[in-house]
Amino acid sequence: MENAPEARRPASIGRRLYRGIAFALIVGLAGAGLSGVPALFLQSIFVGEAQRCIEAIEKAEAGGDVTLTCPDLFADPPVWLPVVLVGGGAAIGAAGGFAYGVLSPGRRGRDRTRPEPPWLPF
Repeated sequence: MENAPEARRPASIGRRLYRGIAFALIVGLAGAGLSGVPALFLQSIFVGEAQRCIEAIEKAEAGGDVTLTCPDLFADPPVWLPVVLVGGGAAIGAAGGFAYGVLSPGRRGRDRTRPEPPWLPF
């Protein structure tokens, strides 16, 4: 049995937690960055509508013939919306990164005695 590969120990709990935390930080930062675009887009919609409503109110106060159809939602744009969207993207990314880091076998889990099949057709 000299040619038999050594039985490798599975990764320890500490090693898996370390990998989980590292992947959670990496993927969490990426998730926060990617969720910033929709957060700013949605905030710009609220700010644009709030600006339109403010202009309509000013015209109405000046005596202009303007019908006000501004709901209370757009009168004060929500400041918390982008923060919640970016925080949610970061949390989902961190949870997925942590799960991947803890549950994936890593480099030590592969059997290096057998070559990997080629994944390209040529």
